[in-house]
Amino acid sequence: MVVVAFAYTLIFGLSFEFPVNEEKDAYLLVVSGENISIYKASCTELNLSKTSENLTSLNGQKVKVKGQIQKKMENVQFNKTRTYIELKVPKFKTNPILVRYLTTIPYIEGDTIEVYGEYTYPARTEISVEMANKDLIMIKAAYIEKT
Repeated sequence: MVVVAFAYTLIFGLSFEFPVNEEKDAYLLVVSGENISIYKASCTELNLSKTSENLTSLNGQKVKVKGQIQKKMENVQFNKTRTYIELKVPKFKTNPILVRYLTTIPYIEGDTIEVYGEYTYPARTEISVEMANKDLIMIKAAYIEKT
């Protein structure tokens, strides 16, 4: 039995279903309590006009963005539930923005939320067929609130 499992792992690798490509430091720690107002103040409004044609120029910066949840998926990974969101931002004519959050949120599709976190480009998702294999903007969220 152990030999079969080892052979399977060698041939097929360990397979986990991830809706968004995972990498090191894929999530920010969730901000809570007194730290919320400090963290929110450290984030600037996401402004895509600052990026010109180089969407990677904002990588690693703390941003906030307001939009409507288009799709939401929660997965259990490594004994923790992660939340993935396609966020439609009306003022941007781009594809939805991906949001990756370390825990669950009580909000549902159609809710308007404000996301505070770290900007990353490019990112990919399999949340929906329409967005698969496209380079998208992602926010690794530290705090999310309903507006």
